Amino acid sequence: MVAMQKDVNATMRGILVDWLVDVVDEFKLLVDTLYIAVSYIDRFLTASVITRDRLQLLGVASLFVAAKYEEIHVPKLDKFSDITDGTYTNQQVVKMEADILKYLNFQMGSPTVRTFLLRFLISCRGGNCASAKRLELMCCYLAELSLLDYDCIRFLPSVIAAACMFLARFTISPKIRPWVRLIKYC
Repeated sequence: MVAMQKDVNATMRGILVDWLVDVVDEFKLLVDTLYIAVSYIDRFLTASVITRDRLQLLGVASLFVAAKYEEIHVPKLDKFSDITDGTYTNQQVVKMEADILKYLNFQMGSPTVRTFLLRFLISCRGGNCASAKRLELMCCYLAELSLLDYDCIRFLPSVIAAACMFLARFTISPKIRPWVRLIKYC
């Protein structure tokens, strides 16, 4: 993104992602929808120049596309344009949606940090249920933090998920070896 974008920087992207977290909560969307939307945003920003006044449009359109891909009940288009306080029209959201789909060549599915994290958590399950739930919450928190930091984009989603797992396990039980054989090959 840094090489491609002249008007948008990593801080602006982080603010956009933070706002999208609130939108996902407001619309009661799945967390997976957020991760997919951020993936679309990052993929788009690496190859297409966008001005700062259209960054929120990219975010809301990416969330709209991700909701169509992931959700059973997709909020109406009006909700997506309204959430921007009328900054963008329905037509602008639909046009950006088309631009995103064209750039992605309709390749909508890609594994996210959450995809791997859920698999790691399943493979590590066992023992104390309260402890497992605490581990899951800590991992999900760390994974969501990684969405905000543009520097994390250089790592594979599986590596970020493994790092979240390692750090969460170490934070919860620092005296126990946090690395699990099942995730060392990610």
